[in-house]
Amino acid sequence: MKKTYTKWLLALGGISAAAAFWVFKPIKEIPPKLDTPIIALAAGLTSPDLVLATPNLAQLPAALMQVPLFKKVLTEDAVDYYEHHPDKLGLEGSLRRIAFEHELNLQDRFMNALLSEPAEMAMWKSDDGRPGHWVLRITKNNFASLLQWVTKASLSDSQLSIDGHIAKVPLYKLQYGNDDAIWFFSQDNKLVVLSDKNWLEGKQAAAWTKILNGLLGDSANPLLQHYGVQAASSGHTVVANMKYLSFGYQSLFADVKALRMDVSKENGWFSHILLNQQTQWDGMPLWQSAPDGAALCLSAPVDWKTLKPVSKKANIPAEWLAQLKPAAGVCWYPDSSLYSPLLLAQTREPKQFAKHAPKLFDWLIGASEAGLRDEEASRLPLRKSKKDDGLLLQRAVSADDGNLSKDAKDAAPNVDKLTLGRYFDVSMAQSGSSIVFSPDSKLVSTAMAVQQKRYAALADRMEGPKQGYIAPEALSKLLTTATMSTLPGKAQPLLQNAAVTYLIPHITAIGEFSNTGLQLSPSADQRKDQHWERLEWKSPK
Repeated sequence: MKKTYTKWLLALGGISAAAAFWVFKPIKEIPPKLDTPIIALAAGLTSPDLVLATPNLAQLPAALMQVPLFKKVLTEDAVDYYEHHPDKLGLEGSLRRIAFEHELNLQDRFMNALLSEPAEMAMWKSDDGRPGHWVLRITKNNFASLLQWVTKASLSDSQLSIDGHIAKVPLYKLQYGNDDAIWFFSQDNKLVVLSDKNWLEGKQAAAWTKILNGLLGDSANPLLQHYGVQAASSGHTVVANMKYLSFGYQSLFADVKALRMDVSKENGWFSHILLNQQTQWDGMPLWQSAPDGAALCLSAPVDWKTLKPVSKKANIPAEWLAQLKPAAGVCWYPDSSLYSPLLLAQTREPKQFAKHAPKLFDWLIGASEAGLRDEEASRLPLRKSKKDDGLLLQRAVSADDGNLSKDAKDAAPNVDKLTLGRYFDVSMAQSGSSIVFSPDSKLVSTAMAVQQKRYAALADRMEGPKQGYIAPEALSKLLTTATMSTLPGKAQPLLQNAAVTYLIPHITAIGEFSNTGLQLSPSADQRKDQHWERLEWKSPK
């Protein structure tokens, strides 16, 4: 449950961050500089999941509170939390003890002063899904006195010591709190801080050491250059790798590389998407198959060739994938769950798709069920039918988070043999060129009704080639339901009461904003390989 809860919180954070764009209106149309060279890290080195550049790291949380959504949803308590974060207080407490015992001077609010400087930060995902591994570079003019302080204390202190070298520069380890530690090294006007020493171990240690040593100079930060970001002189820049945001599914839409936000008090905000080459796609044909009432819909160009290994294992000719159009979408609905979105795609050859779809669905979908283990087939049978002149494929699958109960009167056939009490009636349907799939059979049924003109389509309320759509009121309902279903309930009443009292009102506040369509438009970046495309947030009909 802990991992699921962590991922859910990360998803909530990502959605909230994205939602911030559409309610923070720019004061001036002065877009950020987008022509910084994009230079990929050397082969074998893992690119950062998140990077940021800021003229004042300490002011970043407060700067984000200029965004009306953040101010309403997070309130000033969020800024106060980071101002008094336990790790920050623990670090400052350890430094004060060291200064006292070694009779060294340490200015008041030392950590605030240190962080109130230009900084660049690169972060990588840790095992729990958080950006737990990071490299921070701070630029400050008077590090010499700090280095003298550290050098003297490290000779005889139990919490501060030399723990290796970066080239010829000492690498210091500072222990604080409950067995926590950071590592840092400095030269001239640069201080580099590490969350751990993973970069200095293993086969790539030499390559990482070279990069880290280079951070001591005034040259561009290669960790930021991987995304074409430069050190910030004004305003704040945050970039998130799509691989991180998509929870591992980015290989399906490899041409979409990253999401970027630039925000400043003077110029407002801008958002951009990093794309490969001249990638373009239109989400509107997908939204013509999506039922109205969605909370959040996103689309992307899809490289179906990445599914060739799956097609081969299912004994389906890989050429079959060529009939799929190169774009797909996903929609979440407030009456369903985070775990059961509606997936949308299109085919150029409906008959060709219908020929192999049952075989692929049968191979992909299903689980070994307890009531069938003594039988020849360990999964419930595939149900194939023609409905509303379309193809419908279904199979009931046990799932802890299933939206259906096998005790219900309208339960799917043979569900008494399922391992668990709850299940998804996983469904895929095709009607003409439209393909829809979801663990929630009701969403697929509604999507089929859209094709028969018996239910309104999401496209009916949109204009132009929209790549996405957000309905804050419906999104608020979806997130509230997801939050409450994740909590342990009566087993831990204090946690549940705290969530209801402090978290749910902030999620509810999201619903006060207007519906918004997401649309890509050309930016000043005209490079032919990787380039930044502007992501605009516009009100639909």
